[in-house]
Amino acid sequence: MKLKQNQIDFYSENGYLVVENLFTHQEIDQLIQEMKGFDTLKHLPQVICETSGEIRSIFAPHKSFNVFDELYRQKRLISPAQQLLGEDVYLYQFKLNNKKAFIGEWWEWHQDFPYWHLDDGIQKPNMLSAMILFQDTTAAQGPLIFLPGSHKVGLVDFEPKQNSSEEGDYMNALGADLKYTVKKELIRDLANSKPLVLAEGSKGTCVFFHPNIFHASSSNMSPFDRNTAIITYNCTSNLPALKTGQRPEYLCARNFEPIHAIQ
Repeated sequence: MKLKQNQIDFYSENGYLVVENLFTHQEIDQLIQEMKGFDTLKHLPQVICETSGEIRSIFAPHKSFNVFDELYRQKRLISPAQQLLGEDVYLYQFKLNNKKAFIGEWWEWHQDFPYWHLDDGIQKPNMLSAMILFQDTTAAQGPLIFLPGSHKVGLVDFEPKQNSSEEGDYMNALGADLKYTVKKELIRDLANSKPLVLAEGSKGTCVFFHPNIFHASSSNMSPFDRNTAIITYNCTSNLPALKTGQRPEYLCARNFEPIHAIQ
């Protein structure tokens, strides 16, 4: 898939882009079926569970099941990523986020890039994430909420928090109590000029978004699950600074080879 110029311009201005029906229902059903295999792998460190015991996130699923290894290399994802970033890309991070019906927890307002910059040593936000919706997703299921245009302000001050941000303390990036969150005053100020947008869409929709865009999500109080795959691509010229105490590979990939897309 090749993006049109108006789509590229929309992403540049707003920090996100919604592409409907990028994947078929049959393809998504296969991914959902494969996800069930992680129910027996909750002991793995890359499988993050909620307080209820339900799986919240699965990092690096491509290391466990071939269908996910093929997913992130799809040309329909790689080509738009290359267009929006202007060069070859490699897989920086891959996760499955799960919000179970009635109990799926929320995510605080944050930017993604602070974790990648401060914890992994990546210098520039020349990255993007592609979020694939596994169900028809509406406001009731707690979809992502974007503040359009907020990616233009760059890195912002964080809300003071009690949790630790010491080197190696990467678990506070994985749960509901995030360590780097955007100050509420700044969100209010920017939201007065641009309305908030919900990342709603039909099953198979893909949402591309910038690492500095402000985003959050509410709890899933609906009777329907809300599952997504979030694949983050980084430019091959924008590598992390490898250092002692670095985050594990399932959070910050070490294979910097450009992805060779498959159909």
